[in-house]
Amino acid sequence: MAPTVVAPEALSYDAARERVLAAVTPLPAEPVGLEAATGRALRAAVTTPHDLPPFSNASMDGIVVRSADVASATRVAPVRLAAGGMVAAGHPATRPLQRHQFMWIMTGAPLPEEGDAVIPVEDLSGSTPGVSAITLSAAVSAGLNVRRSGADLRAGETALEEGRDLSAHDIGLAAAVGASELVVGRLPRVAVISTGDELVDVDQPLRPGAIRDSNRPMLAALLRATGVQTLSLAHVGDDPETTAAALERALADADVVITVGGVSAGAHDPVKVAIERIGGIALWRVAMKPGRPQAFGAPRGRLFFGLPGNPASVACVFEVLVRPALRKLQGFAVLDRPRIRVRAAHSIESRPRRTDFVRVTLATGTSGFVATEAGAQVSGHLTPQSRAHALLIVPEAAASLPAGDEAEALVLRWPDR
Repeated sequence: MAPTVVAPEALSYDAARERVLAAVTPLPAEPVGLEAATGRALRAAVTTPHDLPPFSNASMDGIVVRSADVASATRVAPVRLAAGGMVAAGHPATRPLQRHQFMWIMTGAPLPEEGDAVIPVEDLSGSTPGVSAITLSAAVSAGLNVRRSGADLRAGETALEEGRDLSAHDIGLAAAVGASELVVGRLPRVAVISTGDELVDVDQPLRPGAIRDSNRPMLAALLRATGVQTLSLAHVGDDPETTAAALERALADADVVITVGGVSAGAHDPVKVAIERIGGIALWRVAMKPGRPQAFGAPRGRLFFGLPGNPASVACVFEVLVRPALRKLQGFAVLDRPRIRVRAAHSIESRPRRTDFVRVTLATGTSGFVATEAGAQVSGHLTPQSRAHALLIVPEAAASLPAGDEAEALVLRWPDR
């Protein structure tokens, strides 16, 4: 007798995304050292305890002067300044700069009191340290070649805001303001289970009726790029008992469980049967292409995503539903890849009451990016996904996107210029 499976719920893409994100609560935060913080979600803003730079300093090697002393200097009536010493980087001057004096100064060295302008070495007509005086034939303005204290940040200002995707440059800024540790979101633990008797591993020979499992390696790469901790990448056949046991193990260890295949119309699809026993997971028919059949839930405080089996559907649903959820779990403020406006190079077919995600290549046109379909939009085809730069979004209300019309696109990778 066929198993009893609840009929799937019909949802728009927007409703599905809203439900997914509503089910996500960010994971606890943790402190990490700067060497481990790149790519993590900052969960506590960083403020600077001091001005940055913390003191006014020279931006070039040269001499530091009082601009008022040379305000009248011309070629006809030059001004002569006497040597007053040297200021080295890391060693503040021990006395103020006196009137009609100069000091040699190194890049990064603190300006002596009263000094307010730096004349670079190359403008000093061959003068070198050791000379007793220098003659200047041109005025200089206060602040010349000076990095002012607080010009970058003032004490108490926010250096890095909460929710930021920490870059290598952010790590440099954190170091400059003395933040040796940053509070970041914990990395989600993710388990992936692909299903199907027809699948063989990538290094196995094909047998009649078999195909290689491309979804597991693809998801592994997508998860690495999303910055999560992948606990396991398993494969099970079409036996519901084996699938249910694998799901139970994954739910015991992972924050997020992703299955591939087994959620379509077949009564014996193994994931559908297994999740009915587990509970807390709903079958969906999402009005989107590719990726219509799905399952989603939050059983036992975990997130569960049941993806269809076709590779384009897996990639698309990951980008527009799974990846945003994984980023919200970590505490990122921005959940999606970059979104840009593009023009269609040709008419792109769709239908009303369905959101289409069209795999496109991008080229630079006279007024921005122009999008061309990367190949036949067949959910089982891998090549268009490999070639695509972006997912062009044809909104639910549109029956098509005429050539030359604008639409939003989700950038997967930027084209070579």
